[in-house]
Amino acid sequence: MVCSILRKLSASLLACAVLTPALMAPASASAETYPSRPIELVVPYAPGGASDIIVRAMAPFLQKEMGQSIVVINRAGANTAIAATQLARSPADGYTLMLGDVALLLNAAVRTASPGYDTEKDFTPVSQIGSAPLVLFVPFAGSRTVDEFLARGKERGVNIANAGPGSLGHLAAELLQLKTATSIVSVPYRGSGLAINETMAGQVDATFTSTASGMPLVKSERLRALAIASPTPSKEFPEIPTFDQLGIKGVYALNWWGIVGPAGLDKAVVDRINLALKNVVALPEMRERFAALGITPSLKPTTEFAAVMKGDLAQWRTVVQQAKIKVD
Repeated sequence: MVCSILRKLSASLLACAVLTPALMAPASASAETYPSRPIELVVPYAPGGASDIIVRAMAPFLQKEMGQSIVVINRAGANTAIAATQLARSPADGYTLMLGDVALLLNAAVRTASPGYDTEKDFTPVSQIGSAPLVLFVPFAGSRTVDEFLARGKERGVNIANAGPGSLGHLAAELLQLKTATSIVSVPYRGSGLAINETMAGQVDATFTSTASGMPLVKSERLRALAIASPTPSKEFPEIPTFDQLGIKGVYALNWWGIVGPAGLDKAVVDRINLALKNVVALPEMRERFAALGITPSLKPTTEFAAVMKGDLAQWRTVVQQAKIKVD
């Protein structure tokens, strides 16, 4: 009788030993086999803009690196908030990602109501891939230096056009006003194209926009670049002084682009995506495309990217509070 019980107990223990690894396998295999199906890469803007161009240029190379189809989805609206809100509610499995930019933070910094997500809690910053500082451009027949521009602003005030309330160009102008005690009126337009056109026409005194948008017009003598809102000079355009070099410290307005996912992405999944992005961004074809858009490749993995996002959010929240900006 005792022998029979022992035989049954041994058989049960053996069955448990066999079943336990099988039960554990799906959890560990999920990261090991990622990706095992197509990945959605969301662009939070309409087709044709810089973010859309970046993603569509990267997609074929990223597809090769990941071994799965990359499905590009444009989900525009509310200055990226619609796409970001949906991303925050997506499963944290690595199959829904988004190319975010600084607008992801600005929505949280300037709006009196929640944009529908918590920037610090709802996302996994996977990797920054590129960045581009804004430049203060004036009409070619306008001010020739920043000192002249600011002197005019202190004498009679100046207008600086931007791509809309709460845009990076808007906050850059407010930051310049705070740093220099200059009378600046921010003039919002529906997009940077209109802001640039009005600046060229002399309807406004200046605009903050990207080198990709402004520098071709400098070469054709329709705009003049006065200063770049970056801590360091531009490698592509070293002739443009930084505000720091001109004695105006702390006027930094950098846009960046990076891949983000829902909060809680598995580290192994994040590492897999990071490796693929590192290889893709290093390709000569991608570097040429970035250069054409005025973007500097700047890979920053999760920890560094998270620090950039945290620092930028704090900076722009301070500007919004000090300048008393409200965008509903």
